[in-house]
Amino acid sequence: MNGYMSMVILGLIIFLVIVGVAYGLDYVINSAEVSASTITVYYVPNAQINLGNPGTEPFWQSIPWTTVPLVPTVPVPNGISGHTKSMDVKMAWTYVNGTPYIFVLIKTINVGVVSWRACPELTPNGQIWAPFNFFPSGWWVVNVSYKQSNESIASVYAVPVSEQIQYPPGWTLSNPVKIYVLNVSGKLEAFVSGAINPQGVPLNNGQPILITSMNITYVALNGTVFHITSPQQFLNLGLNNTNWAQMAYNQFYPQDTAEYVSLFYNDTYTYPERVVVMWLLGGVPSDWTQIAYTPHMIPGTPGALSAGQAELWHWNSNPRANNTQDSGYGGPITSITGIPFSLSNWTENPAYANYLAHDPLKLGFIDHQGMIDDMYTNGSSLYMIGGIPFINTFPEINNASINGWQWLQGNYSPKDLWDPSLVATGARVVSTPTGTYWYVEFARTFTTIGTPSAPYQVQFYPGRTYYASFAVFQGGAGESVDFKSISFWWRVYIQPASSSASILPLILIANSIGAPIISLILMKNADIVSLISLTSKIPKFIKLLALQFKIKVMK
Repeated sequence: MNGYMSMVILGLIIFLVIVGVAYGLDYVINSAEVSASTITVYYVPNAQINLGNPGTEPFWQSIPWTTVPLVPTVPVPNGISGHTKSMDVKMAWTYVNGTPYIFVLIKTINVGVVSWRACPELTPNGQIWAPFNFFPSGWWVVNVSYKQSNESIASVYAVPVSEQIQYPPGWTLSNPVKIYVLNVSGKLEAFVSGAINPQGVPLNNGQPILITSMNITYVALNGTVFHITSPQQFLNLGLNNTNWAQMAYNQFYPQDTAEYVSLFYNDTYTYPERVVVMWLLGGVPSDWTQIAYTPHMIPGTPGALSAGQAELWHWNSNPRANNTQDSGYGGPITSITGIPFSLSNWTENPAYANYLAHDPLKLGFIDHQGMIDDMYTNGSSLYMIGGIPFINTFPEINNASINGWQWLQGNYSPKDLWDPSLVATGARVVSTPTGTYWYVEFARTFTTIGTPSAPYQVQFYPGRTYYASFAVFQGGAGESVDFKSISFWWRVYIQPASSSASILPLILIANSIGAPIISLILMKNADIVSLISLTSKIPKFIKLLALQFKIKVMK
């Protein structure tokens, strides 16, 4: 073999070695980096959940915990956020009669007292954090005008939609009030009850308030508009004992909470313990999670996301834990307008409008199960998905055929509402020598396709990667609303049922070893001697090449 051919063979061998090893190491390095921020949803055949004792199911024992660091949402001196430094997460999935289900298990330490309460949030000086609720804007919004010197009398008049402060559009902060007419000593008198002041304190010590003048609007089903100015007219239209929306005073809106870094609490006045899984639904660039790091809510808004859209699986210890100590869950409970319903659809199947057609586990009917506060957020607001309307200070995404007046009067049944039970939960508290821990488990079908709430919910498929963030509220230590601990964005990879890794890096690594051996076998002895002689003349080239390769890998 001449020197030229030996040089060609040597170059080919060096090229194959470098390409194979470089690709193999690069693959290993990249895989390690991705793996460090990835939670794998492991496929477990025939896995069975026990939401009455979450985390004790045998299949969880073979799945490793992933430790997720957490950071405070309001990292300021003397702030109450950030009690939880980290949480542990496991995920799995299985088929039940052909339907895939995802299971998420979270373990987090409890800080402060174990809270089963849901006290209204108060600022340190006793101001109710959110004294008003979100109602759809419309002709049913009224103003209750009174004098502080005499809260026993007031004027009630309609607020035109154009003058209602709407944020997000179509929703106004309001408080439900009831207007009714009585015959007092032979004279018809109108009264309003349930009205509050800007701090959320009941007017007139909660006693009925005499309406001295009224000018409100009512729109009948046929579209006829009535302007009501007398108790008699109010009665004639069949409106006695109807609910109306008292518009909020422009004094304590979400943006006003920015000045606070903590809430009022003590051992007997606590907020619910909460665990949240946020699933990114899209609407952002592919590298956004690496730039944004953590989800960002826009200050001064009702939970609007700074970019994109997401679904939140929001569990709390009251009223969704289904524990004997959770006094809020057992049902029936009442909506903000006093309409009684049960949080769970125990009473009949299906009880809600968008039940899952393919749900062998019958989420919502599992023994000892709790549920989540299913939520959706985008650049406008945080929204409640389905269930009983107006039990929280957020707008609703629900049956659009029910208008604001019907919502206020409770003119609907559970069958008219979107199902809030699509995610089942289980929770337990465990005391150990190292501390007290919460175990919270979530279960849901892979998809909710076929239900009206599906566009606002994450849909899972094997082999795909998703992005999720996690949060913990230590309600027994004063955390609630804006104050919590939150994680960075994490990749969540759903392992296929028949998982097989790519063999390309294995081929290239094997090639880097095998190619030189095969080349030497095919060469004659004299050629080998010639090649060895040639390589001894270029050690500096090899060293330089090795140095360059080392630098590349380090980068």
